[in-house]
Amino acid sequence: MKTKSVLIIGGSGFVGSHLALRLREGYKVFATYHRKPVKIPGVTMLPLKIGDEIWVKRIVYAARPDVVIYAAGKNDVIWAELNPRDAEKMNTAGPAHISSVAEILQPKFIYLSNCYTFDGKKGNYKEGDLLLPSTVLGKSKIGGENFIRGRSYNYCIVRSSPLYGRGNGYNLSFLDHLRISLSRGERVELAKDEIHSFASIDAFTDLIARLVDGGPKNKALHFGGITKLSYFEFGQEFAKCFGYDPGLILEKKTQTKSSIIVQQASDYSLNSSYLAETLKIQPLLLEQGFDLLKKKLVP
Repeated sequence: MKTKSVLIIGGSGFVGSHLALRLREGYKVFATYHRKPVKIPGVTMLPLKIGDEIWVKRIVYAARPDVVIYAAGKNDVIWAELNPRDAEKMNTAGPAHISSVAEILQPKFIYLSNCYTFDGKKGNYKEGDLLLPSTVLGKSKIGGENFIRGRSYNYCIVRSSPLYGRGNGYNLSFLDHLRISLSRGERVELAKDEIHSFASIDAFTDLIARLVDGGPKNKALHFGGITKLSYFEFGQEFAKCFGYDPGLILEKKTQTKSSIIVQQASDYSLNSSYLAETLKIQPLLLEQGFDLLKKKLVP
């Protein structure tokens, strides 16, 4: 049987590199990077400038993917507000370029979206709820989702809550920064203005591995944890679980800047019940996700 070829766009980032590590044992994995090359044994890393159509063609025809996973871009709300053109370029124009070039090969296209496609007014969002983003990041993600729906014959859109886990050895993740600061006895300011159903990166990569071989077709899926809490509460729970001083976690006072609208207590949590029913994937409590993380942190 032919080994499937998987092309990960954005393979040098936090999510992309974890996906490459997870998939390399069972598939022929190609992963792209923009500026900073990373080395992942068993994975072919390729440079890519998403706006360069000729180079995109070279990458696609070199990999000849059975599955394309679009993991490029930043899931940073403030960055997107300050850089709306770059956000649109990465989250909307990027998947448009890739899917248009790959169309002749008809690969399965997995587009990684996020919870900011919703307005944050009620939380516990299901796949059929109205998409009404209040952020530039959310709007750019919806643009990418809509393009994939219109062009791909075999796609899957995965909207996830914020994912936590270790970095890839080249770039520090949010959790790395948090752990390092707490281990040094440094204070960390985290905001209370957003509620999320934080999820483990390891559980997320297990889901994507399932989708590479099957799963629902031409659907949007939601992936998040069971526990709902703010970044401030997440930091405190992490400190308690890993033996740090939770008193080092301080509330970050949010301020409204020009063109940046801060919504107090916005609830972006996602409901993963559809995934639990269709793929028998059980969403994790925060404590369960931290247990998985502890195994990764053992020296």
